[in-house]
Amino acid sequence: MIILDTCVIRGMGLRSSEADVLRAIRETGTERIAVPWMALEELAAQKAVDYNNAHREAARALKKLKRASVTDAPKLGDPEPEKVRESWRARYGQLLEVLPTSERALREGVYREANVLPPAAVKGEGDKAVKVGARDVAIWLTAVEYAQEHPDETVYFVSSNHKDFGKGGAYPPPMDKDVEELGDRFVHLTNLDGVLSQFAPDAIVDEEVLWDLLRDYAVHARDEALTRWGLLRFNAPSAPFPAAVKPRFSTMPTMEAIGWAIPREVVAEPREVTAARAYRLGDHEWCTVNVRWQLTGNALFNSVIEYAASFWDTRLLVPVVKGGPLPRILDSGTPYAPDADAVVWPAHQELTMALGSGKTSSVWAVFSQIINGVGQPSFGSWADQSAALLGDEQDEEGTLEGWEEAYDPDADSDTFDE
Repeated sequence: MIILDTCVIRGMGLRSSEADVLRAIRETGTERIAVPWMALEELAAQKAVDYNNAHREAARALKKLKRASVTDAPKLGDPEPEKVRESWRARYGQLLEVLPTSERALREGVYREANVLPPAAVKGEGDKAVKVGARDVAIWLTAVEYAQEHPDETVYFVSSNHKDFGKGGAYPPPMDKDVEELGDRFVHLTNLDGVLSQFAPDAIVDEEVLWDLLRDYAVHARDEALTRWGLLRFNAPSAPFPAAVKPRFSTMPTMEAIGWAIPREVVAEPREVTAARAYRLGDHEWCTVNVRWQLTGNALFNSVIEYAASFWDTRLLVPVVKGGPLPRILDSGTPYAPDADAVVWPAHQELTMALGSGKTSSVWAVFSQIINGVGQPSFGSWADQSAALLGDEQDEEGTLEGWEEAYDPDADSDTFDE
């Protein structure tokens, strides 16, 4: 178990490379990573304090604006520090387990602070001297108690607070008694570099191998994207997303799509790969990498279907082995509409191969091919244009058989809509 102190987490951005490696260590099951409850509350409390200070400054600024303004000044809502704390608890909770801080640890923290017993201490001199450290004691004892309660595990306590916790050498009393029976099962590291070098040493990944792995993962990336946004569910709200419309079919460069009309036909392709870094985690090599995905397909815009594309930026943890576990998404942004000229629009053959079933006898599949290939054909020419677009070859089921029966060109519009 890796247990991080407040100062280590505070100095590490949640989107930093160090955080990525910690996610990789956790996601691959190499080691568990945790934070004492007291340390998490310290972090959340500091964010709330910063928020309250900013709110007070904003209130003063608005008061000054109100005095100087000849119109109504904007109003500032009441401060909501608990929402800030909840938000940061949730963010850190996505990266770290939270270890409960026991009542004994909290009581001992207050006792040691009152008696100035390490890691509690006195700050300042004379009349300005203040006893501090109850929280440090609680954090320290949370790590110690976990090691005592799990004799089959080694605990790696990581803290850069050298002044209070030392550097992992000889501890002052009573800290020495705290770890006396733990022996080499309690390892004190003073920075994250020690953790990363031990549990995630650097490795080398070939760029072409990485691109091949990402292409293999493309279908899963599409499915993951559809679960997060763009999946059109009838009788249920969908998540609209911006998309670039293929110029041939529309004069509007970008529009907000309601969803993908035919999800299984959406094509995902890796377009840009950056910031790749490989590690050996356990017995395998993994790579963290930024990937920009291009998703193309028929999208629904109000009552109109247009061929469109969206870009999606992700941070992935990729196993550097063919046929290995699926990559994990460490982080992702919201989809956005690229410039139409930045899109590599798939060829008709690639779209046909991307069909989930591969059977173009599906009415929707043929309809999709027509829209992609010939725009808005007249109803009476659908079958002929489908045959011309898809070729004369037919599978054993008869690629185009039943097309005219399934969709009678003379059918009324209500029947067709159904």
